[in-house]
Amino acid sequence: MADYAPVGRSRRTGARESILDAIRSAEPLSRVELASMTGLTEAAVSMTVRRLIEEGLVRETGRSPTGGKPRTLLRLDPVARVAVGIHLDEDTTTYVLTGQTGGVISRLARPALAGADPDTLVRGLAADVAVLIDASGVDPARCLGVGVVWPGPQGPGVHPEQAPIHLRGWRGDDLDRRLAAATGMQVLVENDATAAAVGEYWVARVGPTRAFAALYMGSGIGAGIVIDGVALRGAQANAGEFGHLCLQVDGLPCWCGSSGCLEVLAGPQVVVGAALADPVAAGEAGLDRASARRSVAADFAAVARAARAGAPACRALLDDSARYVAAAAESVVNLLDIDLLVLTGPGFAAASFVYGPAITSRIAAADARTWHRSVSVTVSLAAATASATGAAAVVLQSSMRR
Repeated sequence: MADYAPVGRSRRTGARESILDAIRSAEPLSRVELASMTGLTEAAVSMTVRRLIEEGLVRETGRSPTGGKPRTLLRLDPVARVAVGIHLDEDTTTYVLTGQTGGVISRLARPALAGADPDTLVRGLAADVAVLIDASGVDPARCLGVGVVWPGPQGPGVHPEQAPIHLRGWRGDDLDRRLAAATGMQVLVENDATAAAVGEYWVARVGPTRAFAALYMGSGIGAGIVIDGVALRGAQANAGEFGHLCLQVDGLPCWCGSSGCLEVLAGPQVVVGAALADPVAAGEAGLDRASARRSVAADFAAVARAARAGAPACRALLDDSARYVAAAAESVVNLLDIDLLVLTGPGFAAASFVYGPAITSRIAAADARTWHRSVSVTVSLAAATASATGAAAVVLQSSMRR
């Protein structure tokens, strides 16, 4: 049997995807190293790399000294193809332009268009996308499309208590259709936690065979799960509803219809509500129940800042929340048998100093006694903008399979 039998489109696509992913995760690499990492023959690697260089996606960059003939090293061209990511949050719309190496080329933030009708919202998004690309200096023809994320489930509809107020009643398939027509580009819609996990996979250059979960905290709590480089989405694209793990059988009712969910026991909204109800904690965080309400994420960040500065009441609220989050995180690790948890999203960006140690401590005890594994708990370097970056990465990743 030949080492690399001539096959049809699906096999060539597989080789292309494997090579691009390997270079993305560990560049610079030689052709010999690519063959070792991907399991492809050197002939198959050489043929595929030649095509990628001709397309401008991969470039040769220097040589690696060896005991024999020096090996030519390969890198991705950062701006050979780019994508726009949009995160529609409660009070801010964040835009990023990301290249195929995961770096942010340009960024833009606008106040959310609260109260805007659908046509106005779409026109505003399309105009901002044009501004973002134009300001970057990147050839617009290199932009593969737009990824859009917002909090909460992305199935037939968005639950009214989860969606930002300016998106209530929207469907993902409605938004992508309208925005695609307005921009002339493909548009993919994803939930914020899954997008953040895909973004972490690209930006942190996680190896293509490593499984991990990205725990996401924004106005709620979610998780994105990546296995062998592919995000686990589920039948309705809602896999990873970390905030709806049940931690109290007879607990408080949750908006999802169940009870005792992590989100109603320890989510950011619960922490903020407890701080507002406690005059001491509210004073420490500078929250005023009588004033105009800010977003949950902004108030949670204020509680976290106070706790970091040594405010005892605010710290106690975060410690209580972290106990529940740590228990739920341990269940995720045990269920999936993974050894990497990444904390991401604006909530963890603000309060990882509490949640990180709590999760690590909770997991370590059983690991040492029973499972004999070592789980790493890290904080994303792009935690505050993870969803926007991830939205762009979703588009870039989809292009690999073409």
